[in-house]
Amino acid sequence: MANAALTITNSGTLDSSLFDRFIQYTDVKETTIKGYAVCLRHFILWITERGITAPQREDIKAYKAHLDTENFTAGTRAQYLRSVKHFFKWTASEGLYPNVGDNIKGAKVKADNTKKDPLQETDVIRVLDSIDRTGEAGRRDYAMLMLAITGGLRIIELQRADIRDIKIIAGERVLFIQGKGRDEKDEYIKIVPEVWEALEAYIDARPKAKKNDPLFVVTSNRAKGRRLTEPSISRIVKGILVTAGYDSSRLTAHSLRHTSITMLLKAGATLQEAQLHARHSDPATTGIYAHNIDRSEDHSEQRIFDQIFNPAAAGRRAQLMQLLEMIPANRQGEAVELLRGLV
Repeated sequence: MANAALTITNSGTLDSSLFDRFIQYTDVKETTIKGYAVCLRHFILWITERGITAPQREDIKAYKAHLDTENFTAGTRAQYLRSVKHFFKWTASEGLYPNVGDNIKGAKVKADNTKKDPLQETDVIRVLDSIDRTGEAGRRDYAMLMLAITGGLRIIELQRADIRDIKIIAGERVLFIQGKGRDEKDEYIKIVPEVWEALEAYIDARPKAKKNDPLFVVTSNRAKGRRLTEPSISRIVKGILVTAGYDSSRLTAHSLRHTSITMLLKAGATLQEAQLHARHSDPATTGIYAHNIDRSEDHSEQRIFDQIFNPAAAGRRAQLMQLLEMIPANRQGEAVELLRGLV
């Protein structure tokens, strides 16, 4: 088995029968199958370009190093390597080829929302106001951002949405969504009236749209009416942010969801309420957002500076804190917001 060669076609792809057997072994969803196909195609092309017909462990390690040179995110690099390792695990189990990827460690990828920034209240308004809503594309983008921000939707949840997923429950419009790791659209978010107004204006701009059609579609002539892909949605959102003057690597399509959760916490929601809104399985994930708020509103550095270089300001702050202590704890946040409004 050590001297075997992979069955590769002249076009540099895995023999279809071999790939089909691998997919049957994995027993995964359609979207995951497509992901495996993309990842394995990339690997096969890499070894084909190097004339490798019987890859060994050192070749897999070299491929891992090659992935680090590609313009991929850490998550994408991990996915590519994971697919290759899983493939060779299968070939070994079938007696087709040794498991040359065994025990090759990939970089651990941990979702870290602290590396992405939320928009502030005035930023949200500025971004939305920058969208020209005279055409179908603008109406789509405006509705998409409004829905994402108020509903805390992930990009994949926006991408999977269909028009028929909009329903009425107990007199309120809702959107049923297929959440992360879900097989069905068994969760829903509520659509506030202003968001429904934006959605309705967008759907009205698609006179031929049917209930079974995707909610957010391509508007260009070449692929008009097709469901937007996740990368397309990410590019659209990023383009809107840049056009509005927010050209930062820390502001991405995920920032809309980050903004939603952050705004809910700032509005006084409990951590449990925010977790329910975000559909986080682990409350610690929601806690990251609360931590970010605490840090953004912590002005310790300024207080230290004032204590040393501006004692008058430090004295006024101390007086203010004494006054706040006279206000019931459940009303102190309200008092601070009122003070901010007067400044």
